[in-house]
Order: sequence, then structure tokens, then C-alpha cells
Amino acid sequence: MKFPEPKLRKARIEIVPMIDTIFFLLVFFMFSTMSMVKMQGLGLNIPRDNASATAAATTTTRLTLTVAPDGRYYLNAHALAPADMPAALQREIAAHPGVAVVVNVAPTQKTQTLISVMDIVSETLTRAGSAAPIVVATEPVKLGSEAPEPEAKHGKR
Repeated sequence: MKFPEPKLRKARIEIVPMIDTIFFLLVFFMFSTMSMVKMQGLGLNIPRDNASATAAATTTTRLTLTVAPDGRYYLNAHALAPADMPAALQREIAAHPGVAVVVNVAPTQKTQTLISVMDIVSETLTRAGSAAPIVVATEPVKLGSEAPEPEAKHGKR
């Protein structure tokens, strides 16, 4: 007597449950790592109403130090020699304690110019014993309009 052989079925691996499991593991690890990271930031004192915001804006005077595209320096729209900048800043800070210094550098100027000006302002504020804020204000640079690379300036190829 011959017994019938059972049909062999091909094994199938279902991938959908595996994708679901991996997705849940991914979500679990994302949320668990987010809770492990200690968020650190700076505290802000934001005015609660518009009256106090306008009062604070009117009481704080602003001292604007500008470096023009042609390299000339201006302090509140008055032309200034770079060597005279610390003395002029010292006079203005003494006349207006707590003044906010806005450094406005043209986008065509080098980054080193901005750093040098900020160093001078910081040293002057420190010598004057002022804790006034220094704000950097520049015009936005459009992408693709950056200065040419150094090779193009020197004519090398």
C-alpha cells in the first residue's frame, strides 16, 4: 500500500509585520532619546504688555557704528577714522550710560572687519564698566551672490 505524500508548501516570509515592528522600535527609541536629552537654553525676559515694551524701547538709546562698503567708518552717521573709534565710543558711552551698540557692517566687508570692530566695542564697553548689549546688524546676502573665490580674484585658473 502506498501512502500519499503531503504536498510541500513553500515557506513565505511576511515583511509587513517586520516593518511594523521596526517602525514601533524606531518611534520608541526616538521618544526615549528625546526625554534623555537635557534641553539647555538662555532665559528671556519678554515684556508682558505693549506699554512696558514701548517704554523700554524709548528709554534705551542706540549707538550705531557703521562700516560702509567702501571701508569708511561712521558713528551715528558721523564720519569717523578707525583710530578715533575707541575715544568716540568712550565719549558716547559716558554721555549715555546703558546705551545699546549696534554694529552694522556692509556685506562686502570681510568677516575680520566685523570681528575687529566688535573687539574694539567690547574693550571700550569693558573699560567704561558698561554691560550694554552689542547687536550685529547686517543685510541678508542672497544665495549665489557671494564674493568670487580667491582664485578668481587673482586671475589664476
